[in-house]
Amino acid sequence: MWDGWGQWVLKRCEASTDEPSSKSKDLEKKKRTRVKHLLGDVKKQVEFWFGDVNLHKDRFLRKLLDESEDGYLDISVLASFNRMKTLTTDTKLIARALKNSSVVEVNLEGNKVRRQLPIGDVPNNVDSRTVYVELLPRDVDHSWVEKVFTKCGNVVYISIPRYKSSGDPKGFAFVEFENEEQAQKAIEMLNNPPEDAPRKPGIFPKTKNRKPLHVETVDDPQDGNSEFRI
Repeated sequence: MWDGWGQWVLKRCEASTDEPSSKSKDLEKKKRTRVKHLLGDVKKQVEFWFGDVNLHKDRFLRKLLDESEDGYLDISVLASFNRMKTLTTDTKLIARALKNSSVVEVNLEGNKVRRQLPIGDVPNNVDSRTVYVELLPRDVDHSWVEKVFTKCGNVVYISIPRYKSSGDPKGFAFVEFENEEQAQKAIEMLNNPPEDAPRKPGIFPKTKNRKPLHVETVDDPQDGNSEFRI
């Protein structure tokens, strides 16, 4: 009788001991996954900042690099940028994310970063690789634009002008692609949107020769919004 009761108690204790262990493993796995994604996002952002495309346009960062010793920039400076603040302000984590980068390198102390190669010349076909879009959503951001246009090719630069007084987007953007063929594909997508694409303000207008055509808005009786008509 006691042996049976003792075995039952022992099994219950083992089960209660295993449960927290299993939960701890799941939590640890989720934590590792989050850190992995964070490291990838940090690496992508820094490589973009130090890439040719951005440095040909970003006069502030270019000036910092030109005036720095041996091209190195304190990682603490990167951690102070607004975009990086949304990811992390941990300089050690930033250095860790850049450990295997093919674009930048971290110094031995782990507190500075620089490009691996000299900055290239400004290409002469930037305009032909850039598509102008307008009537963007009020809360548009770079991630939204990139998600929309990645299907057309490799988006290398996005400019979303904003009002100085409020910081709100002005409603248009410039999207630069890796090559002219990808830019042309984006124009074709704008000219021939899929049937399931919404026809409401905030969606891109049709264009001709990369110039927006005049658009009239017609009230939509179903939801009170407007749809585009050429």
